[in-house]
Amino acid sequence: MSAAQIATRLFKGTPRPPGPVGLPFLGPMWAYQKDPLAFMLDAKHRYGDVVFTRFAGFGAYLVSSPDGIEYILRTNRDNFTKSALIERFRVVLGDGLLTSSGPLWTRQRKLIAPAFHHKRVQSYVEAMTDVIDRHLSQWRPGDREVTQDMMRLTLDIAVRTLFGTATGDASERVGRALETVVDYFAETLSYPLPIPLSVPTPQNRRFLGARDELFDVVQRIIREKRKSPDGDDLLSMLLALEDEDGQGMNDQQLQDEVLTLLLAGHETTALTLTYTFDLLARHPEEERALHAEVDRVLADRTPTLEDLSGLVRVEQVVKESMRLFPPAATLIRQAQADDVVLGWPVPKGSLVVLPQWVTHRDARWFESPDDFKPERWTKALEEQLPRYAYFPFGGGPRICIGSAFAMLEARLAVAMIAQRYTLARLDDRPLDLQASITIRPRNGLTMRAELRR
Repeated sequence: MSAAQIATRLFKGTPRPPGPVGLPFLGPMWAYQKDPLAFMLDAKHRYGDVVFTRFAGFGAYLVSSPDGIEYILRTNRDNFTKSALIERFRVVLGDGLLTSSGPLWTRQRKLIAPAFHHKRVQSYVEAMTDVIDRHLSQWRPGDREVTQDMMRLTLDIAVRTLFGTATGDASERVGRALETVVDYFAETLSYPLPIPLSVPTPQNRRFLGARDELFDVVQRIIREKRKSPDGDDLLSMLLALEDEDGQGMNDQQLQDEVLTLLLAGHETTALTLTYTFDLLARHPEEERALHAEVDRVLADRTPTLEDLSGLVRVEQVVKESMRLFPPAATLIRQAQADDVVLGWPVPKGSLVVLPQWVTHRDARWFESPDDFKPERWTKALEEQLPRYAYFPFGGGPRICIGSAFAMLEARLAVAMIAQRYTLARLDDRPLDLQASITIRPRNGLTMRAELRR
């Protein structure tokens, strides 16, 4: 008997998983919106690995067990597609990898994959270190808004590796526009019924102006690249790619994929760097261990690809930072047909929420799960962890195509910043986090930069 047939029988008179009830129709929406991260953790601790609740009439299942997550992302992935919420990104990203599905997604993923092959990604070490060095040469000791520093750094890396060096003012224009676009999504994705973009509110006008600016910059660069496609940047490679029928991407497809890479790539890595240095500042012994490794392996040299194998602590620190502060708090899928997850019926149309924030803090998989312990990331731990106990880049066929790129970028940035600076907290207050597309410090993060050399 298929899972769907079992589900159909179970739905008749079988109770749903336990979970918070809240108000009629709205459910626990107010508690969720007040602090989504605390809400999800509390729901897991109270009710278990599968939790059911309703938000404004929509049934939602919070699944935090690695077995359940694997079933949804890999085993029966065809039944759990991107949720309708992702449609809101189409106004900017069109049919890029983040928003497309079905045969189009399969074709684009297969077409783009060679651009992110590990050897191709490794070829960007010099470009990445060049951008990082240029940024650090402009730093001065004193108070710095670290979140903005990291956003500018990772955006410049994205622009350099995507477009090459001949981009003129592209990085500055893209940066301003992307900030407006990301802020719009962060503010409106939690709205059940956002104001249509056809209504000329100040917020809508700012967003549409920034979107059009992005379109203009990217299309101009695509046109220039088509005239002179030879280069070692990602866009030159995307222009050269062809599928088995000899078809490449047209300008619209290229625009959609380039904007997807820019939007999905630079902010998540910037937040990983922000949280990494915040955690190091709160744990001086871990910071000293990191500095000792960087000094021993690199001294004053710019890191090379060969150096990365010796920067074990750097990699452990980045992984632990993404465990405690995964840039995205959740993945959301939607059931296309009746199904059963860990013995519970999940009706067609239900939202299924897979919370990295919760699973990464489960004591069954991580000893002292709330503690920052980079040394936990040994080969032995990774071999014994369930596959989906740790999934900062998602999982299954739709795992982030840029995961290796992001890890390389983060490791190089952590090592080079730690070579030159200590970033110190101005106070001991916990971060005020805003959970939307990503998990962001609501008011940024100001730290004191102190020269080490």
